[in-house]
Formats: sequence, C-alpha cells, structure tokens
Amino acid sequence: MKNYFEKLASMPPKHIDSRIVNASLRLMHSADLPSIVQVHLSSFPDFFLTFLGPDFLKLLYRNIARDPEGIVLVAEIEGNIAGFVAGVTRQTGFYRRLLKRQALAFAWAATGAALRRPTIIPRLWRALRRPGDAAESAAEACLMSIAVAPEYQGQGLGKQLVEAFCRELAVSGATAVCLTTDRDNNESTNHFYQQLNFKLARSFVTPEGRAMNEYVRTLQEGDLYA
Repeated sequence: MKNYFEKLASMPPKHIDSRIVNASLRLMHSADLPSIVQVHLSSFPDFFLTFLGPDFLKLLYRNIARDPEGIVLVAEIEGNIAGFVAGVTRQTGFYRRLLKRQALAFAWAATGAALRRPTIIPRLWRALRRPGDAAESAAEACLMSIAVAPEYQGQGLGKQLVEAFCRELAVSGATAVCLTTDRDNNESTNHFYQQLNFKLARSFVTPEGRAMNEYVRTLQEGDLYA
C-alpha cells in the first residue's frame, strides 16, 4: 500500500480543515510527541496505558504515525496541541509489524510499570499481541485513541477530530471503522460515539473483567468531502 503520507501529499489540502475558531487540524509532526503524550496523560489519568508511562506512550504514538497504515492527527490552538486522534487503516498488519520492529523497545519502556505492578505483565503481552483480537473486530480500520486536553473540552473539538479521522480513512480506501470504549459508567462517551453515527457491534468482557462496547461506523463517499 502506498505510504499514507505520500497519499496525503498528492491530495488537495481541503480534506483537512478547521471548524473551530483559531484551531488547526493537521497531521502529527515528530515535535508534537511530547504534547500528545501530555494530552493523553491529562485526559486518561487512571487508565492502563497511562500507568505504563510517558516513554511507552511516546513509543506507541510514534510507531502509529510512522506506520504506512497509521494516521495521527492533532488539533492545534494558538500553538498548543489541544487534542489528537490516532488509529490505523488495517489493524492486523499493524500489530504484526509493531511486534517485529519494536517488541524489545516496548518491553523496556514498560519495565518500570511492570516492576511496580508485576500483575500487569500478562495484560501488556495481550495488548501487544492484538492480531487475534483484531480478527474479531467489526472493521479492519480502527480508531485507537482520541483525547482532548481538559482546558479545551466542551468546544466540539472531539467531534472534529473524529470526522477528520474518518475522512482520512475514506481517502485511504477504508469502508468502515471500529473502536472500543468502556460499557459501564461511561454514558457520555458512549453517547458521543452514537451521535457520530457509530453503531454498537458487540459487547464483551476482557480477561481482566472490564466490560467493553465495540462500535462500528460505515464510511461513505460523503466522508471524503465532509
């Protein structure tokens, strides 16, 4: 497949736009990584990936952005990274390449967290060996992570990031996109995705006992020009 960034360079610039005053939606630059990690940490203070630490997160988002199937967009307001969205056009190949290139790097980045809480090691291994889970997903394309910094929440920025991500997927030829989120005590997030035309595909419980909802959204021709 043609590298995503090469595809983007050949496209008219209109498909990445801004609908929030003083906000710019664009592809991630390498210099954005520290800010993306900080937005993630501030948005998900009690989550598993946050516990793994900033080095792990930096490695994850760098690899998504560099992968030929990867997409990372940021929302910039007055020079600050206000939010981001990250995912891939094909899950299965991504995880295989990730393990082949960076398994040792991820293991090293997670060493501190594993020493503090050794019980996370099986969960971390399952997280990195996602091809089996990806095969059960409702779509190959996946929105893996989206976050808006607390000070910029409530301005519709999350919606714009999702729509921009769906446009990039449509440009890449994807026909549907999936995502997972917590099923319980997470009404606002579930409602957010439902409002953006994501339909519930299934509910399941992880080996750790975490109840999840998987949503899928069909991508149509209009997503190219929305």
